[in-house]
Amino acid sequence: MNTLNRYITNQHAYIAEKKKQPLLGFTAQSGQQATWEDIAVTFTSNKGISINLLFNNDNQPRAQINSTFSDKDRLDEHTHYLLFAFALDVLKENISNSNKRYKITAAKKLLIALNENIASSSLDEIQNTIDKMNNIKYLFAFFEWLKAHKMLPASMTPNLTRARNSTRGKSGDDAIEAEKSKLPDEKALLALGAIFYDAIPPYQDIKNKESTNSWAALIHPTTSQLDSYVCTMSALAMSSPNRAAAEQVLLTKQRVKAHNEVVNNNINTVYYLNWRGSKGYKDYQNHINAEMAESLDRALHYTALVTEPARVLARFYQNPNLSLKKVLGEFKPSAKNLDALKPNDSKPTSLIQLGFLLGFYDDSDGYARVTCDTKGAIDATKRKGSPLFIKHITKLLPLDKLEIKSACPYVPLLVGASVMIKSQLSKYFNGQTEMTVEEFQNHYITINQQAMSGYNKAKTKRVDYEQALFTYTEKQLSTSQASHFLLVPIESLGTFFDRNIKKQFKNGYKTIFERYGFSTGFAITPHQFRHWQNNYLANKGVPHLLITMLSGRKNPEQTLDYIHTTNAQNASVISDILYEKETEEEVQDKVGKRLQSKAQYDDATDNLSPTFVNEVGFCTQDLTLTPCTYMTEFETQCTLCSSSCHIAHDKDAIELLNKDLTIQKHNLKQVQEAINFATSEGMQQWYETHYQNTCMLKSLIEVLSDDSIKEGAIVRFLTRSNVMRITDLETKTVTEHKLSLPDAKEALQAALAATTQTNNDSAKDNFLGFLGSV
Repeated sequence: MNTLNRYITNQHAYIAEKKKQPLLGFTAQSGQQATWEDIAVTFTSNKGISINLLFNNDNQPRAQINSTFSDKDRLDEHTHYLLFAFALDVLKENISNSNKRYKITAAKKLLIALNENIASSSLDEIQNTIDKMNNIKYLFAFFEWLKAHKMLPASMTPNLTRARNSTRGKSGDDAIEAEKSKLPDEKALLALGAIFYDAIPPYQDIKNKESTNSWAALIHPTTSQLDSYVCTMSALAMSSPNRAAAEQVLLTKQRVKAHNEVVNNNINTVYYLNWRGSKGYKDYQNHINAEMAESLDRALHYTALVTEPARVLARFYQNPNLSLKKVLGEFKPSAKNLDALKPNDSKPTSLIQLGFLLGFYDDSDGYARVTCDTKGAIDATKRKGSPLFIKHITKLLPLDKLEIKSACPYVPLLVGASVMIKSQLSKYFNGQTEMTVEEFQNHYITINQQAMSGYNKAKTKRVDYEQALFTYTEKQLSTSQASHFLLVPIESLGTFFDRNIKKQFKNGYKTIFERYGFSTGFAITPHQFRHWQNNYLANKGVPHLLITMLSGRKNPEQTLDYIHTTNAQNASVISDILYEKETEEEVQDKVGKRLQSKAQYDDATDNLSPTFVNEVGFCTQDLTLTPCTYMTEFETQCTLCSSSCHIAHDKDAIELLNKDLTIQKHNLKQVQEAINFATSEGMQQWYETHYQNTCMLKSLIEVLSDDSIKEGAIVRFLTRSNVMRITDLETKTVTEHKLSLPDAKEALQAALAATTQTNNDSAKDNFLGFLGSV
């Protein structure tokens, strides 16, 4: 079906409007200004962050930005333009580059698989195409975009959810094992503790924690710090429920802070760190578990010391004309090196001599290889035909020429890495065999600029590199050869952490557990720390709402995915949830009134599964096998649940339900009176749903109070069909009562109309009669 319809017309019109705008920030593969016809483009934001986009068909499924494309790789013209227009709008969103790319790629894959205009496809065709796709998570944005601009009928709403392999519906050993798999192995945590003790030893003088003489050999700038980095990241992850790779790497250099408060005449200490906000949150003071405070503070102290050389280099690379004093900052060169160089700290220095002060050449004779015509060069030739001229690093001048020979031992000493092959020569010496000291310096300034951007892997947040906590040289973190003049980008830190606590590939790379002699089976994923921390807090009795706040989440329901309790544990706290504000006598009184009806119901229905009494009736779901997952905004938790049974003329239950109804009417009125009700789609959706549920609650109360229904009869609400099922326990007969409920959409429109009336106060008071008639 290729007939042009109004939605396709709207597509053409929208694309035409977009094409009027200049493609600012877009470049083609050639590096020139991109056009709408280009298959591969790169967009660079005002912050200098680039994202590559491909508008190709599936002719080259593994194509990249530098792939060669021909007309065989083109999408049809309209699909290409539609996808380009979608990309322009996605690029404006305040989300990570990864999410932007995922949204555009998902839309492209759908359009390719559909092979016709989406507006002329049937819902079945679209759904069948979606069902065959692997990843549909990001398709929702594409459909919302199409509908927002009237490029697709509003009725075209395919199912974009897939059943999750949830462990909460499992029972027995399967559920226990599934939940445990989300938590780190206790043995692995204990092994990390032992490694931590070796990698970052305790202070020798407990009373003077600023004395670090016992760490002297460990914190030398040429010593590997990979293990101490992994231990510090692990300590942070075990101190607070956070996203290790996304948040911890953005911390600034700091120590654990303490705040004392007097509670009930006792001094309580709260520990915290200044933390970067996440997912819409501003920067804040993040609570640290008291049990971890001392160990974490030691790790932060150690890390701040070993990362200082990289901060010194960062300041130099950003401004090589700074005085030596400002470049060094808090770093204190050894007296031996200061005496050898005798620098003027009020003047700038060169990169190589700065490296000398940082201690990069402490294990060498301090000489660099230079050309024979370099002033002050010393002839160190030992064999005829192999001339060798050297000059002490402290004597090097900007225009002195360094000589780079692959087999010479002075070359790897200079940069801290072997230079044996062409790629290494290119990386460390710009491919030159001779270069001045100044050229060498400029080369490293250039290649380190990107490393100092300070962005995390998702490129959503950044930290000023020279103020960051985790600033390392490649020499410090790499397990293979690397230079002490190269800085590790913040965005790479998550990968270093991930691959050192969990075996990634069978490539001989050893995890931190293997390096310390533990089993190859020891492993932890970064996200398991977050699960462990949430579970740990829950087991200590911390309320879920507080855990949600500590974890930086906006939705408390997400916290449930991180708390790993068995179904038996869930069932054991149900009574506390339902009756936490009542005395034991009150609870027994209310429960006793329902026990007889519950027993009669079980007998009448030949029900062999256990049933459980709740505050307004009893529940027929077997909570010993399947935990309750019913969620509601009502005060009476079980109301409207299909597993909840109510007893006709139960005065206590009816009284509670009436109080709940009053509260829900008030909630509806408050939302309608909200200043942004007329513009907030979310509030309107809530209003429509909640209005309908409130109508059901009113109907339930009416049925329970109906004199024509026998006292003690069991009433069960089937919300999907708007049916009340009434069971006479004496005759063992079931009758159905079909409800006629007001239209929730009409009620929403009337509520919206009320907010725009001139006489707004009277409209709100009258509330259009809907609340009164519910």
